[in-house]
Amino acid sequence: MFFDINPTPKLLTFDCYGTLIDWDSALRSYVTEVLAHKDIAVSPDEFYDTWYYENALPMLRGPFKIYRELLRDSLQDALRHYGATVGASDGHGFGDAMAQAAPFPDTLDVLRELAKHFKLAIISNSQDDIVSHAVDRMENLFDVVLTAETTHAYKPNPALFELVLEEAGVDVSRTVHIAQSQYVDLPQSVPMGMRTVWINRNAQTLNPGTPAPHAELPDLRGVPGLLKIA
Repeated sequence: MFFDINPTPKLLTFDCYGTLIDWDSALRSYVTEVLAHKDIAVSPDEFYDTWYYENALPMLRGPFKIYRELLRDSLQDALRHYGATVGASDGHGFGDAMAQAAPFPDTLDVLRELAKHFKLAIISNSQDDIVSHAVDRMENLFDVVLTAETTHAYKPNPALFELVLEEAGVDVSRTVHIAQSQYVDLPQSVPMGMRTVWINRNAQTLNPGTPAPHAELPDLRGVPGLLKIA
């Protein structure tokens, strides 16, 4: 796959969770703990997939609710799907679990190098008090950090993409978006003309109809070479 480095990028925008931060491990651990107190016959892996694909993702496209509420409500919906008794406190700590997630092993070294050459930004389907922990763990290397708490619209809605260009003062043609989600990132970044690098950490197959990224990498380590700085 050929990646055109021209015009030279000035801004790199990143999805945070799943791209820079290993939220999957943190959230799976939380789900496993929740299920340990429920009398339902479902494995944590099956439950997690049901929660994410059938409850959380569709909720992003519904009426806006702050991300901690979205996490709680989507988890409760998934529990009901399996016939579990749901208490008001179920899912209450889901946002806290997300806030404690750590960077992937490759994240910091790559960001430190990229920060020498480009403006860096995060656009995240989370909320400010969650992402602030991630930014701190990544040494505050970002020039702009935006979440859906600001736009009241979740990716793939264009609001976060448009706002980050405005905040950074960079044209879409001088921007590269780096993200892992073929569900909320690629469907917007590619059609709007933003060069997009798909960080396919889970070796997924691109779903039919999903806009193809301009480059695909298994993790962040190949990004500096792709951008011709290493």
